[in-house]
Order: sequence, then C-alpha cells, then structure tokens
Amino acid sequence: MSKGKRVRLACDLPDSDLALALSTAKRPDLLRSLVETSRDAFGFFPNHYPDTISYPWITERLESLPPAARILDIGAGVSPMAVWLAKRGCFVETVDSHQVVRSLPATDDWTGWGFLNYHQLHQNITSHHCAIEKFEPARNFDAIYSACVLMLLTRKALETALRNCREWLRYGGSLLLTIDLVPFSDFLWNRAEGREVEPLLRHGTIFDLMHQLKTVNIRIDQLEVVRVIKNSRTDLLLVSGTAV
Repeated sequence: MSKGKRVRLACDLPDSDLALALSTAKRPDLLRSLVETSRDAFGFFPNHYPDTISYPWITERLESLPPAARILDIGAGVSPMAVWLAKRGCFVETVDSHQVVRSLPATDDWTGWGFLNYHQLHQNITSHHCAIEKFEPARNFDAIYSACVLMLLTRKALETALRNCREWLRYGGSLLLTIDLVPFSDFLWNRAEGREVEPLLRHGTIFDLMHQLKTVNIRIDQLEVVRVIKNSRTDLLLVSGTAV
C-alpha cells in the first residue's frame, strides 16, 4: 500500500495521539515501525492508546530472537506484531476464538478485536480460529506472548492457559503478558466487551497471577504497572517471564 495514497480510516490512531506516544515511548523507533507495519498491512493502527505501550514492550523483548524462532500469539485480534515478527524471519502462530471473522480490506468500523487469518499477509504465519484450550501445537515455542487478552479468561481457565504455556515453551523460553487492571488497584480487569467475566474478588489480583506463574514454573523477570493511561478505562500490567 502506497503511503502517499493511503486513505485514512476512522479506526486509525489519530496523529495527535501517535505524536504523544512517540514523545513518551522508551523505544519510539519500535512504535513507529509497528505503526507503519500495521497501516501497511491493515490500513490502520488500532485507535486504542494502550497498544502504543504494550506492543513495543512485547516486541522489544522479542527482537533479539534469531530468524526461524517459533512464536505463539494468544488472542492475536488485529495487531501488527505477528506480521512484524514474520518479516524478521520468525515463524508465528496466532490463536483467536473471537466470533467476528475479519476479511480485508478493513473498513471504518474495525477494531483490534476479531479473528484474522494472517497467512494472507505473510507465509510465515499460521492462524488458528479456536479457543486457547482447544489449541494443540505441533512443537514447542521459543516465546509466547499475549496482549491484554488472558485476563478475559475466568480464573480457572487462566490457570489452565498458563500451565499450557509452560508446557508449550522450550526450557528458557519467554512468556510476555500485558494485562489490563482495574484502575488504581491490583485487581485484574474482569470485563470482556462490556460483559462481566466473573466477580472481581474471584477473578484475582496481580499477586494471584504471580502465584499462578510460580506454580507452573515460570520465573518472573520483570513486573511493571503503568497507571493513568490516555483514553483508557484500565491500568496496565507488564509481565516478562522465563520457562524454568
């Protein structure tokens, strides 16, 4: 897609928001690359400001992986990360169970939600339209990541997903999670597209998530909370772990 002829979609991140994100980003080069990748692939970068934080944070921790590394994206939705990684020579599998199936070209009403078959964008990507509990990989991964999706599972389903992640990761592999939080609290966000997943007290906290990771032998290397995010109903938890 020619940048000079690109038609601006209503769902695209406004230039003013992008300028603000670039001015505060730890890796503005990565953010700019992801935005360009997204606009070239889909015609837009999702108008969801927290993505300007979580996407570069994840890709920064994956950019050192060698070509042919195997990576799993859980709950991929419509995101530039799989395409960005594939263009670097990685082999990416995406899993998403969303009932909305996206077909390019994108229209003004698109969001970051929905299932998209990424293989049409790059031959190194294989997409699976299924729930994560139904997914059965053929071999282990060097890294697994999920951007603001796993907290949408029930607590029991999350425990199963984390156990599976450890099983699917090679020893020393990376698990990278961004998790929405109830603002100014340690509670995991418990609403999915306006629907309550389960009561907040049952859903769990940061400390419950840390315990779950430890139980399945994921060592936590970094844990950071980002508060007061522009145009966001939630705060953001960033978790980097290693399979041990």
